[in-house]
Amino acid sequence: MASTTGSATGGSSGDCEGEEQEDSSSSLDMKATSDNLKSLNLQDNSQTEDGEDELTAFRQQWQRELEGTPTPTEEPKPQPAVVEPQTDEEKAKEFFLRGVEMERGGKLYEAIQNYKRAMQILPDVETRLYESSELRGDTPEVESETEEVLTVEHANTSDDEDAVEGEDLLTRLQRILARKGTFCEPEFPTKGGHVSWLPYEVVVLVLRWVVGAELDAASLERAAAACRGLYVAARDPDIWRTLCVKTWGIECGTPRSGGYLSWRHMYVSRPRLLLHGCYISKTTYLRHGENSFQDQFYRPWYLIEYYRYLRFFPEGVVLMWTTAEEPVACVGHLRYRTPKTSMGIMAGHYRLMGDKVVIVIKKTNADKKPAQASNTRFRSRRKDSHDQHEQTFHIELQLSDARARRNWRLAWRRYSACARRDLRDLRDHCTQFELSAAKFPPFAFSPVRAYTAHAHAPLLNTHAYT
Repeated sequence: MASTTGSATGGSSGDCEGEEQEDSSSSLDMKATSDNLKSLNLQDNSQTEDGEDELTAFRQQWQRELEGTPTPTEEPKPQPAVVEPQTDEEKAKEFFLRGVEMERGGKLYEAIQNYKRAMQILPDVETRLYESSELRGDTPEVESETEEVLTVEHANTSDDEDAVEGEDLLTRLQRILARKGTFCEPEFPTKGGHVSWLPYEVVVLVLRWVVGAELDAASLERAAAACRGLYVAARDPDIWRTLCVKTWGIECGTPRSGGYLSWRHMYVSRPRLLLHGCYISKTTYLRHGENSFQDQFYRPWYLIEYYRYLRFFPEGVVLMWTTAEEPVACVGHLRYRTPKTSMGIMAGHYRLMGDKVVIVIKKTNADKKPAQASNTRFRSRRKDSHDQHEQTFHIELQLSDARARRNWRLAWRRYSACARRDLRDLRDHCTQFELSAAKFPPFAFSPVRAYTAHAHAPLLNTHAYT
């Protein structure tokens, strides 16, 4: 028992000693761990303190550098420009350009709305925008360097710097063109051909086509208003000499003999017939009607209106037509020299002597064949109705001016009709008409554009004494 107790006691004591040793060792370990933690904390604190010191030192150094560096002067900020209120023209142009952009983008409805707003503000906005814009529609854009582009160089000096007082316009323009060395210049750059490339002789030939065989001097004057070069070319003496010879014949004389300054002055000032239209006379009169069968006190009146037309051609041919049709429907039938006899148009010849025009028109019935009938009972009566074979009308008219228009009026001076009833009758039975202002009013000229719209031949030269 004792041994057992001793052993147990010994065992328990041994265990206590072991526990005490373990406790001491664990306490030592805990102490060592705490010491390590303290040393680590101290190291961390020292490192953080060192980092803060370095950061503080960097900040202080950076502050000193900023204070030592001179600060640049700040530039003043640009103030926003004061937007002035737009004028109506600027607003209209803005709407119009916006509409152009939308139209190019395919937004047609929005483009129309902008166009309408622009037109409401300024009706002629397109014209003003075209005049003020540098990129015009007729100005071709440069697509490549290989294309030929003519550039217009505007001279700084004025063309009239050496103008002579009292100098003729034609002489001054000839001097200006001679100094420039060019016939004319294009106003805008062009990629194609230009009339300035043509020689002077070719330009004169083109102007002869403008006049044409119909002697259309009015178109020549309109072409002369295009530029200085065409003005000088249209004053070519040969053109106006040919016009004079075609108008008055080869014995028309010379400008010097008639007291004129030039051939053109002679053509403009001397009495002549106008060929780019026709002369029209309107006759109006009242005619008494027959009494009514039922009412003897009622007597009608009729207002009669009819027209006389005269169309003159350069070679001395004239067409005459008397009809009740209005001029709008009639002037087209007088365009060509061949008369339409079925419509009653008669052809003849005229001659101009001073300010008098003598016309001879012959009307014949030889082409009309009477209808053949089986019954010969009334043959003699039918023969009498066709005895009148031909008629000749002699007309004399006088040219005069109407207000500021030269050769615009033709007044009646003499009118007679001669008839020959039979070919075997050598005598003409003439009738002289009494000319009254009511029955024979004067002719007034009316220009017709269709007569000179096309030129079938140029104005050919004629040989005349100069």
